[in-house]
Amino acid sequence: MPSASYSNTTLNADTELRKRCTRWLNGHRPPLSIRESLLALAELPEAELPLDVYGQGQAIQALEAEVAALLGKPAARFMHKGVAAQLAALRVHCGEGDGPVALHPQSHIAIDEAEAFEKLLGLRGLRIGMTDEPFGTAQLASLPGQPAVVVVELPLRRAGYRLPEWDELMAISAWCRAAGVPLHFDGARLWEASAHYGRPLAEIAALADSVYVSFYKGLGGLAGCVLAGSEDFIAQIAPWQTRLAGNLFTVHPYVLSALHGLRTQLPRMPAYRERAQALAALLVAEPGWRVAPEKPQVNAFQLHLPVAPEVLREGLLEVARRDGFWLGARTVASHVLAGGAMVEVVIGDAADSWTDHEALAALRRAVLSAQAGR
Repeated sequence: MPSASYSNTTLNADTELRKRCTRWLNGHRPPLSIRESLLALAELPEAELPLDVYGQGQAIQALEAEVAALLGKPAARFMHKGVAAQLAALRVHCGEGDGPVALHPQSHIAIDEAEAFEKLLGLRGLRIGMTDEPFGTAQLASLPGQPAVVVVELPLRRAGYRLPEWDELMAISAWCRAAGVPLHFDGARLWEASAHYGRPLAEIAALADSVYVSFYKGLGGLAGCVLAGSEDFIAQIAPWQTRLAGNLFTVHPYVLSALHGLRTQLPRMPAYRERAQALAALLVAEPGWRVAPEKPQVNAFQLHLPVAPEVLREGLLEVARRDGFWLGARTVASHVLAGGAMVEVVIGDAADSWTDHEALAALRRAVLSAQAGR
């Protein structure tokens, strides 16, 4: 999500510079135009199918069935936006009550969705857990009352893409079931988490009553997501999808890009994770640099650098202008290094165009440029 401190002019300038680059550090190789993106989708076999209308169509039902099977759930429903999907899930789990919803204070639902579950739905949040640590059963047991639903984000992005250990995740599931409390997985990056656990997606998803997965992050889709769970749960989601303005007239470009991502990016997740770990090992050896977690659990991690965010941003942009290597432009204050900056590193197929040592050299140049200009 773009920082509110960036104006549209700045974002447009960043986009133009990124487009002129030939290598990109993060994510997947970006289409350089709308035309390129749409032409690629038009080549998929499902592009010959009729357009979906208000959630009904061969392609969208095929996608829902495929994801339900991958997650081992009886039913699944496509939605255009994760905020609407997770609001619907929390509302259904809370029934007619106001919660409470137990979730981590660094969770996507609490921060990136701007507390919509409280502001729009009137639900109450119980924020549990320490900074940069997933919560466990000890924190659940110490709650002042029983929650209506427990949310676990897998992985916890703002904590450095950290995951609870498998035994702890099973314990959370057992605690919820013993207490009769629904467990919801915010699995925006669940595709990436499977490689860390070394377990099939269905085995992980079996621990939860409902699961949300995204298509536009690790899978590189245009947008969209799926909620999966029991048939009754998904049936109750349907009216909330409409109430939350989530039942679009047609979503066929999103569906096509999701199917493409499942075929091309999902099989590469273990390799992306290994690449992230190798790159992180190089970066953490640099004097004054920090990686969190020091050994990434998934294909992404935080990189903390000993320069202020605003000057680091200029250093990153200078490398893009001079070398055609896009290292990113979003920098925030580090909570690990006093006066330093943090950037995220996310490995996708864009990494096919550079070596780890080339990425290290480019980041060194950005830091040196930032230090010279401050």
